Amino acid sequence: MEKIYSYTLTDREIFENVFTADNLLMNHVVIPPGKVFPKHPTDAEVYALIVRGQLSVGLEDEEVKVYGKGQVVNIPKGVQSELGNRTGDLVELFVLKTQLDT
Repeated sequence: MEKIYSYTLTDREIFENVFTADNLLMNHVVIPPGKVFPKHPTDAEVYALIVRGQLSVGLEDEEVKVYGKGQVVNIPKGVQSELGNRTGDLVELFVLKTQLDT
């Protein structure tokens, strides 16, 4: 019936898949201070659930915005996006992707 998934409890940089099922996946990400992932088009509808710190998000040619703990950021499929940590503290989030390209 129910399925239990685990993720790593850590203060170290990590990018791990928690689960993949049909057209849905969840990644757990801990981003150290100063790390920014290169801008790329999203391959799915993306939901970033921030559980610690402040996530910097740059979409298309827009100014970088900052979102914090307790917020969920939705990024549509195909949008050029840059995610990262421009602060001095760790950022931890869960990324849900739906309607994955196969």
